[in-house]
Amino acid sequence: MSSKETSLFFPNLNGIRFIAAFWVIVHHIEQYKEKFGYDNQLFYTRFIRMIGPLGVFLFFVLSGFLITSLLLVEKERTNTINIKNFYIRRVLRIWPLYYFTVFLGLFVLPHIPYLNISGETELIKVNFTEKLILYLLILPNIVTGVFKHIPYLSQNWSIGVEEQFYYFWPWVIRQTKASRLLIIMIIFFFIFYITRSLTVLYMPENGWWKYLNEFIKSLRITCMILGAIGAYFTYFQLNSKLVQFIYHKGFQLILYLTLILMLTFGVYLPGINQEVYALIFTLILMNLAKNPDSILSLENPVFNYLGKISYGMYMYHTIAVVIGVKISHSFGNSNFVSYPISYILTIIMSGLSYQYFEKPFLKIKDKFTTVKSGSK
Repeated sequence: MSSKETSLFFPNLNGIRFIAAFWVIVHHIEQYKEKFGYDNQLFYTRFIRMIGPLGVFLFFVLSGFLITSLLLVEKERTNTINIKNFYIRRVLRIWPLYYFTVFLGLFVLPHIPYLNISGETELIKVNFTEKLILYLLILPNIVTGVFKHIPYLSQNWSIGVEEQFYYFWPWVIRQTKASRLLIIMIIFFFIFYITRSLTVLYMPENGWWKYLNEFIKSLRITCMILGAIGAYFTYFQLNSKLVQFIYHKGFQLILYLTLILMLTFGVYLPGINQEVYALIFTLILMNLAKNPDSILSLENPVFNYLGKISYGMYMYHTIAVVIGVKISHSFGNSNFVSYPISYILTIIMSGLSYQYFEKPFLKIKDKFTTVKSGSK
């Protein structure tokens, strides 16, 4: 895709967003079936336990790829990156829905008896001020790490991680020459990987150490940097032998088969699991977003719409899942009830939120946009 065009169009990204959200919702449906004591839950199968976190890793890879691509184009066009406008765009896209769900999760939903989750809802009041301050500071990954499940807000942890990535990444792209960018990306990758590994192995988990411990362990910035490296290669090395090899139809087929087999057999690689899957996601994303000979296409009106509202799907879905799972109890804990109700309610809530709550902020966001990521 030429960087001289007025808008960058990456095909299939909305489809990828939907798949990531779909995986997370399946994971949480089975998790809540387990919480409510359903016999037909599948939460303890390796596949179900894996696809939720993997859906989040896929979101991270996509964020790193897309944000880096847009920053590289902006730097080429303007010879710099407008950091102020970058942060304004992130605030307008992320903060309204983030803070709205925090308000719902802390002040509204705990007072609706039907939505109570035994063993969790009543614990919201414990260390409430501390939790509130951390949420307001956009440190939900510390809340989830230290206090574990917060009903209807636990998924917000990943929003904190993305924001923490955005705090420094545009500076890296702006200050680094193109000739040195790849090595700088690799250095940052290993810094975060080694820091997290040492934290897991050696950092105390008691006292105030637990806050730093949980914060560092929650950082999945290696996933976003892998996505960024994918963006680097498709931007600067599109015609290289390496990228052309990655674009080969035979290699694509191997990628998809490898992913399917790893998911089918629940392959988990201690210490490097998220990085291995994130690398596979990066290679797949490079093909779906920039390869004209991609063997897979996710471009269709349904996926495009669901991908467009996927931020809302991710943020609201636990409300819909609890309702769907509870209603299914009246039908003998039927999956034919819990799954469609959960997805339909998620789509309705997300669609309304996008149209009437998020869209006004997105229109303002466009005024601060140098390079738009378009969709057909």
